[in-house]
Amino acid sequence: MQRFGVDISKWQSGFDFNKALQEGVEFIILRGAYAMSKDKCFDNFYKQCKSLNIPVGVYHYTMAETVDEARDEANFMLNILKGKQFEYPIWLDVEDKVQKTLGKDLLTQIITTYLDILEGAGYYVGIYSTYLYLRDYAHIDMLDKYDKWIAQWSIKNTCKKPYGMWQFGGETNKIRTNKVAGVTCDQNYAYKDYPAIIKNAGLNGFTKCKSIDQLAREVIAGYWGTGLNRKIRLTEAGYDYNAVQKRVNEIV
Repeated sequence: MQRFGVDISKWQSGFDFNKALQEGVEFIILRGAYAMSKDKCFDNFYKQCKSLNIPVGVYHYTMAETVDEARDEANFMLNILKGKQFEYPIWLDVEDKVQKTLGKDLLTQIITTYLDILEGAGYYVGIYSTYLYLRDYAHIDMLDKYDKWIAQWSIKNTCKKPYGMWQFGGETNKIRTNKVAGVTCDQNYAYKDYPAIIKNAGLNGFTKCKSIDQLAREVIAGYWGTGLNRKIRLTEAGYDYNAVQKRVNEIV
């Protein structure tokens, strides 16, 4: 599978989400913060995505130079994410020049500290960067357990590690126009069904999905009501009512 999306921040203030949908955008990654500063457009952008049912994720541009600063940034992000739901991962954006001089040991520790805090809080996390940056400034092999969103503005991604998303263009775009909804912005392909993965696992603010068999037995026990009310409740909870009812009939 391949889905097309963009990532935006305050630099795309006034972004036309309806027009983006008309142009084929299937998901949007929002900048949640730059170091310890919340992106001023984040809340408004998130609200618009939700109102239009656009699957959404978040990235955090890190400036951490110590493990303690990584912890502070992670906890800062947790407050930004609180009470919201995200169909796409929470990405740590690792690319700044201030981290190039830290050494591979420290930068790797900064990355893992941040991501482990968010993962422990129930979020699907990953790393945004270029392959060369991670290879040259961190212990890339020690980051294998984390998903990757690789930036390479080219016609081909030559990353030698598995990755779930590719940022193929921004101001420079060799695949398509660099504008979406009339605005220059970064553009991406996602290769995993993140909404299904995240929702089924009960991450990023979602409740873990129940199996059809489990739901059917709950229906029989009376937990979901009867008749039309049952259908409405199951559907609003994101379940396939017909599949559940079929299983109920089989059990009964």
